[in-house]
Amino acid sequence: MSIYEHLVLKMARRWIAGSSMQEALEYARQANSIGMKAIINCLGEHSISKDEAKSSTDEYIRLVDAIHSSGIDGSISVKLTQIGLDVDYDTCNGNLIGIIRHASMYGMFIWIDMESSPYYEHTVSMYLDMLKHYRNIGLAYQAYIKEHSLDIMHILESGGIVRLVKGAYREDASIAYRSKRHVNASFRRLMRILFKHSKGMFAIATHDNALIEEAIALSKEHQGKEFEFQMLKGIRDDLKHMLVRQGFKVAEYIPYGINISGYVYRRIRERPSNLLLLARSLL
Repeated sequence: MSIYEHLVLKMARRWIAGSSMQEALEYARQANSIGMKAIINCLGEHSISKDEAKSSTDEYIRLVDAIHSSGIDGSISVKLTQIGLDVDYDTCNGNLIGIIRHASMYGMFIWIDMESSPYYEHTVSMYLDMLKHYRNIGLAYQAYIKEHSLDIMHILESGGIVRLVKGAYREDASIAYRSKRHVNASFRRLMRILFKHSKGMFAIATHDNALIEEAIALSKEHQGKEFEFQMLKGIRDDLKHMLVRQGFKVAEYIPYGINISGYVYRRIRERPSNLLLLARSLL
């Protein structure tokens, strides 16, 4: 690891468990100890060769084994470009099947992270194809992308499991909402769809107090709906603990690895005040 990477890792420690799988597993145990599930992600994206994509795939298979053998209540989350979507569709598809099948042996769940808009159609298509054969998979769905309510209904009608997120990639204004007001309005609309039409579990992934309060209100209107709140490591720990105490299911997204720049950039872009957190972490 370069000096630059060491420095950025130190700065981003609030959000990242560390450079190693073992550090992520240890943090996942801590999350479990206070009543939260863990969602572990090996940082990385945009593999440019089959060998690189295979290496990332192998890391996820080792991670699945490690979560199981450690007795951790957890799942994994994967980016498709990390396992070959930039190489070709078939390479990524084969690698994803390998991970899903391996996780299925332990009854472990897999989340597919949604990336930037050029990958949207392939990601949804691959997810729907996987649903024809596997049920231990869920898909992140970005509220800031415009005009895709029909897609979420198609996913739900196909038995899909959705993690609703705001979205953190830089997109053109023709593709994604830019203002907080419009993003939140879209999030609320999609959240209502999930509570009304989801056939199984779904996840509300936000740190926004108002949206969480609305989700709680919707859960009272739609009794019996199985859902959980999901939040990122190092953000709103007080809120996570409060929700656990109130009896809600909470899962914490725990990334690890050395390829941290993209993840850190998106956290800062989501909330510029996170720059202050980075500065404080150096003190």
